[in-house]
Amino acid sequence: MTQTNAPGAEAAPPPAAPGGAADSGPIVDRRVTASNQAWLGKVVDGRYRVLEVIGRGGMGVVYRVEHLRMGKIAAMKVLHRDLAQDPDVVGRFEREAAVISKLHHPHTVQVFDFGTAQDALYLIMEYVRGRDLGRIIERDGPMPWPRAAPLLAQICGALSEAHELGIVHRDLKPENVLITRSTAGRDYAKVLDFGLAKLDQRNAPKRETERQAIVGTPYFMAPEQIRGDEVDARTDLYSFGALMFELLTGQHLYTGSTAVGVLTKHLTAEADPPSKRVPKLGIPPEVDQLCKKALARDPERRWQSAAELGAAIEAIYAETVGETSGPRPKVSRELVGGALVADDEVDASELRLRRSDLDAFERGLRRRQALVLGGATLLVAGGAAAAALYLTRPPPMVTAEDEPNDEPAQANRIAAGAPVTGYLGKRRSQTEGDRDEYLLQLPGGGRRVISVSVSGIPNLDLNLSLDSGARADEGGVGEGESVHRRAVHGRVLITVAQTLAKDQRLPVENVSDPYRLVVTEEAPEGGEIEPNNMEADATQLAPGIEVRGFLDARADVDILRWAGDAGTFEVVVRVDGVPLQWRVGDGARRTPGVAKVELARGDLIRIERRDPDLSGPLVGRDAPWSIVVAR
Repeated sequence: MTQTNAPGAEAAPPPAAPGGAADSGPIVDRRVTASNQAWLGKVVDGRYRVLEVIGRGGMGVVYRVEHLRMGKIAAMKVLHRDLAQDPDVVGRFEREAAVISKLHHPHTVQVFDFGTAQDALYLIMEYVRGRDLGRIIERDGPMPWPRAAPLLAQICGALSEAHELGIVHRDLKPENVLITRSTAGRDYAKVLDFGLAKLDQRNAPKRETERQAIVGTPYFMAPEQIRGDEVDARTDLYSFGALMFELLTGQHLYTGSTAVGVLTKHLTAEADPPSKRVPKLGIPPEVDQLCKKALARDPERRWQSAAELGAAIEAIYAETVGETSGPRPKVSRELVGGALVADDEVDASELRLRRSDLDAFERGLRRRQALVLGGATLLVAGGAAAAALYLTRPPPMVTAEDEPNDEPAQANRIAAGAPVTGYLGKRRSQTEGDRDEYLLQLPGGGRRVISVSVSGIPNLDLNLSLDSGARADEGGVGEGESVHRRAVHGRVLITVAQTLAKDQRLPVENVSDPYRLVVTEEAPEGGEIEPNNMEADATQLAPGIEVRGFLDARADVDILRWAGDAGTFEVVVRVDGVPLQWRVGDGARRTPGVAKVELARGDLIRIERRDPDLSGPLVGRDAPWSIVVAR
C-alpha cells in the first residue's frame, strides 16, 4: 500500500485507506497525545468531521476529515494551540490564509478553507497521497538528473505563481514537497505550506546564541534570512538551490555539529558543485552552474525569478537527456490561462475534496433552494408561468434578520446602505453559539470597495467576517467590530458570530439585545483598498492626492506604492488617536507629521501600528490616517 502523507505531515502514524476513502468513524491511534485525540469525531464549523490523525509537523497536527454534506475527504492542519492565543499571529493567519487560498497551481497543495475551532486555528487542504521528498531522498539516496529535472521544474512552477501574488514560502525544503503519481505513472510534485512559516515566530533567532533553537531549517536558509534582513522571492530560490543540491547528491549543502555552524557556512562558505560530491553520477556541468547561481550569497547574483530558473532547468534537460536514456518524463510547462499546467494531472479520486467540488456544491445549494421555493409556488399557483416567475425572483432584501440563517445556503439578502438588526440567540449546540449569515449582492458586479460594521451586544464578544478573507475580532465583550475599505467582487457573504473566551465552555444566548449591521459602499478613489499588506497589493500614491486608510487590527500594515517621479518630497501623515509609525526604503521609522523624504518611482511606504500594550483594547481602530505627498 502506498503510504499517505497529509500536507505538512512530518510523520504519518497510520497510513490512510487506499484512495482516501471515508470510513464508519474516527480512527484512534494510541501513539497520539490526548489533546490531539480530543479532535477525533468532532465536527468542525458544521462541515468537517475529523476522522484520524495522519501527521505531525513543526506547525501543528494534520487530520483526515470528511466534508459531511459531500462525503469528500480533505486534510485539516490544526496549528499549535498557543499560536491562537497571540492576537498578532491570529491576524497574520487570517491575512496569510486568505492569500494562500488564492493559489491554484496544479503543483501547489490547494487550501480551500480556514478558520478557528476549539481555540485553535485550522486550514482545510487538498488530501494528497504520496511521500515527501525528504523521505524519498532518505530511502533512495541521490536522484538521477533525468528524474529530478521534471520535479524541479514543477516546483518552480508552483513558486512562480506564488511569487507573482507576493507570497514568499520562507521554508522551502524537501519535507514541504510531496511526491505523488500522475495518471500516467509519472512523478508529480505538490508544494505545501506556502506562507505559513512567518506565522510562527516562536523560534526565530534574535541573537547569535539563540540560533541553535532552530530545528530542521538551517540546511535551507538563505543568508539574508539568517541575518534577519527583508526576504523576497529570491530567498526561496536560494532554498530551492539547497533543496536541488540535496536531491541530486543525497547530502545536505552544509553540515555542522550545531545549527549555528550550519548557518555560519551559509553566510561565509562557497557551495560545492553537486558533481564534486557525487562524481560517479555524471551530473552535467550545466547543472552545476545552474545550482551555483541559485546559491549565490548575494540575491542580486541569483536567478531573479522562479520562472527564469524553471526555464533554465527545462533547457538544460532538453540538451542533456537523450533518447538513449530511456523514456523522457514530461516537464509541466504548458501555459494555460496565465498559469503553468501539468501535462498529466494527478489522479484525483472521486473521494477527495477538490476546489471544483466546493464550487459545485455551493451552486447546487443555491439551485436546490430555488427549486424548492419554485416547486411550492407551482403547487400554490397551479401554473408553469407562475413557477417560472418565482424561479427568477430573488429572495427579498431584509432589514431585520430572518431565522434560520446560520448556514451560507440560508443567508439573508441585504443591501448596502440599509442597516440590518439581528440577534445572536439560540445556540447551535453546547459548544457552538448562534451565527448569522448575510449575502450582499452589489448591482453590476465587478470589483467594489465596502466597509462593514456591527454594533456590540452587552454580554457578548462578537466577531465579523467576510468570505473574501477579512475578519474583525479586536473588541471585547459589549464592543462592536469593523472592516474598512475591503475589495469584494460583486457578492460577499458576511458572518456575525460569537467569540468564546479562553475558559468559556458554554456560548451565551441573548434574545433581547439586537446588534446593528451596516454595509457602506465606498468610492475606490482617495483611499486604501484592503488587503494591501503585501507589495503585490500596494495602494497607488500619486503626487498631491490625499489617501486615507485605517489600521483596524493589531497586526494591520498598509503598504502604498509611490506613482510619481523621483525626487525630494514633503510627506504629510495625519492621524488622530492611533499609535502609528511609517517608513520608506531608508528604513527610518517616522511618526505622524511632516517629513522630507527621498522617493523614487515604485518605492513602498509602510504604515503600521506601534501599540505599546498588545494585550489592551485596540486604540483608534475606526480613526482614519491620511497621507499626501508634495514637493
